[in-house]
Amino acid sequence: MSMTGDHLAVIPRYRSLVISYEELAHTFFEEKLDQMFEKVEPVMIDFASKAEADNAQTVFFDAISYIENQREILTKAFFKGLKEGFDDYIQGRPIVYPRPIIETDDASRIGIVDNNDLEIHIAIQAMITKAKNKNHQALYQLVQRLSVLRQGKKIAGHDVPACPTHVATVFQTATIDYDLEQKLLLILYVLFEQNVLKDAGLLYEQANSLFSEAGIYPHLAPVINIQNSVSSKGDEEELPKSAAKADVHANEKRPSCRTEPLKNEDFELGEEVFRSILSLLTERRRNDPRFKNHPEYQPDGNLELLRSKPELISAINGIETPKTIDLHAASSEELEGLNPAERKTAINHSLQERITSERELIYGELDTNTIPTADLDTIELVGMLFEHILDDQELASLTKALICHLHTPYLKLAIVDPNFLTDPEHIARKLLNLLINAGRRWVDESKLSAGIYDHMQSLIQSIMTEFKDDIIVFEKYYAEFVDHLSALEHKTRLLEERTKEATRGKDRLEYSRIEAEDVLNQHCSGIRFHPVLAHFLYSFWKNYITLLLLRNPEIKGGREWRSVLMVINSIIKANSASTDQETLEWLKHTLPRLKKHIREGVTFLGMGGEPPEFSALCKLFNNWLSKQAAQSEQPPVELVQPATQTKKKQKKIAAKTAEQKALLETVQQTKIGGWFEFDEPDGKIQRVKLSWYSPVTNNHMFIDRFGNQAFILPTEVLLTKLGKKSARIVEPNRFPFVDQTLKKISKMLGT
Repeated sequence: MSMTGDHLAVIPRYRSLVISYEELAHTFFEEKLDQMFEKVEPVMIDFASKAEADNAQTVFFDAISYIENQREILTKAFFKGLKEGFDDYIQGRPIVYPRPIIETDDASRIGIVDNNDLEIHIAIQAMITKAKNKNHQALYQLVQRLSVLRQGKKIAGHDVPACPTHVATVFQTATIDYDLEQKLLLILYVLFEQNVLKDAGLLYEQANSLFSEAGIYPHLAPVINIQNSVSSKGDEEELPKSAAKADVHANEKRPSCRTEPLKNEDFELGEEVFRSILSLLTERRRNDPRFKNHPEYQPDGNLELLRSKPELISAINGIETPKTIDLHAASSEELEGLNPAERKTAINHSLQERITSERELIYGELDTNTIPTADLDTIELVGMLFEHILDDQELASLTKALICHLHTPYLKLAIVDPNFLTDPEHIARKLLNLLINAGRRWVDESKLSAGIYDHMQSLIQSIMTEFKDDIIVFEKYYAEFVDHLSALEHKTRLLEERTKEATRGKDRLEYSRIEAEDVLNQHCSGIRFHPVLAHFLYSFWKNYITLLLLRNPEIKGGREWRSVLMVINSIIKANSASTDQETLEWLKHTLPRLKKHIREGVTFLGMGGEPPEFSALCKLFNNWLSKQAAQSEQPPVELVQPATQTKKKQKKIAAKTAEQKALLETVQQTKIGGWFEFDEPDGKIQRVKLSWYSPVTNNHMFIDRFGNQAFILPTEVLLTKLGKKSARIVEPNRFPFVDQTLKKISKMLGT
């Protein structure tokens, strides 16, 4: 609601700044209007040359001289209206729009437009919408700075002097008494848009620079740009299309036409799909007996019976929706005894009823035969969007219940700003897409506090409370949500890296242990050892070899490795010293050097004293050497074959059947970072990410969505689960939800 009064007038010291802005605008539009009038003659001649009848040619030729004669009058009227807008702003008053404007920012000014003037108003509103979308960021900054000049009280977008709404309306007012046929007036409006309003962004940039240099928000941060680039081809083709349309219908009585919501023609893909949906909805509703009395479906229907947009907004505001998040549908005690599939179905049914009831409440407030078909389309289409959320298999039930609270706010948004349904870059559309993708990725019903759920709940609650009719609410929470997601992703990446590093360490240790045992087996295969020697080699010395390999996998061939092999070979030879005098003599001379090499291993392992295996070995050798006895004098000892204590290195996985071969190939081609689903015994589904694979042990490590280790599976087990369909490789849906859903709806309606 705009406020008036001197207390909102421009602060005196800033009035000179506003006057400078007014002078910039006057100079800019004076130059652009001159360019527009210079284009009148060639354009009219072009259409005259294409006209078939002589009288039609005459109309275009006469228009050239008529417009030139009235040029000064129109120009004066335009600048008079422009100045009045600046005066209104300086005095703290809202800009007065004497002509009815379709779908201005101020819903209170929307009225029922006379049927004969509808095409003119659509043309004016189309150029306003396009200019606003194209210059969204510059206009946003201009609003902020001009609000400061009026004592910080935020002004409405349409109260910015020289804004698209102001400029287009002033031009429309200036042409009221121009006495031109409608087709010629439409051509003039197209010329105005192409030569004047199209480049208005240059003026807004100059104005922002003027205020910035004067210290008014010199470092104002840019907002998220919701515009799409304007197609130059579209601009080139617009004049011929519009004018040709006017020429074709020059001698025809314009029939009652459907009041479709005005859309930005530059959103090519969204526009194409949207138009297809509108057409299909129209045909479906035309055959619906509930709408047989609708004025827009009757040849002589009275369009004045149609409700205005403010009435519709009022009906939506009157819907008694919960002021706080209500998750009863997802947490009811009635669902306790149901299995997961039945529970999901029951929740979806409850949420479907909520969406339907909110729509029926609107229809109950207003007779459906009095709601413009454009708004009926919007109500139905927004409902379809949210119904498709219920069909999303990747969203948890609690997430669906949460997001469905946005049905009414988004319905109101789509009525106020139809660009939501056509512009892929609309900020509210981007927010909805982001919420759904975040819900898929970052919400686990068993770990709600670990992900994004709590923040989503707070954000949705804020939108329900704060959104009235200002899109800046969505800009604010979109930026906030992006920041929160970025922080969560960073935290998850760090945790995943720590988890992977720990698992890699265990895998390297296991590999080193296997390698150490392989080295011993290569040298000791088939040998029966004295128990003390066997225990020393396959306990203490194997641990030493394991840690050497763990520290440096390329150690083989170096001095330390030669020492390792010297000890192994010495003990193998010493194994027969108790029965062979020659070997015993060898041991007597070799033992000091052998002990020296073993003590290097003790030092490497960081042991304070001698390990028991080493002490037992020394005691045995000393005992043999001290007695110098013959075999007959030695107490009998049962020799042992060392037992393998670790698994041998896993062999390459071999697929036995064609199905196993295909599964193995699929697993091998799945990249790290791929997502899997595993069925759990209680019927729930666990979604995990493949974070790491060991070619040594053929183990796959999976993490949950928050970076914690979920489990490790050998390849054989993973293949078995995939073969039994209890595990599946999935591709997370990263495409924009709204864009995908609109295409689905179009396809569904067309079948």
